[in-house]
Amino acid sequence: VSRYINKLRIEHACRELETGQNVTTAMLASGFNTKSNFNREFLRITGSTPTKWQSHSTVTQQTSISQ
Repeated sequence: VSRYINKLRIEHACRELETGQNVTTAMLASGFNTKSNFNREFLRITGSTPTKWQSHSTVTQQTSISQ
């Protein structure tokens, strides 16, 4: 059950990061209280760190806009 809930929370954090929120804001908005737990779960679920994921997401969005 907790893995499912954490997956939903990380999905919410991803949406926050896509809108340009910083990692700490996304972490808190998605219900995580500690950065270490957030980073560990984010990496487990997405295969990337929040910062790298946000950078990749931003580049992908910019590429889509410019095409």
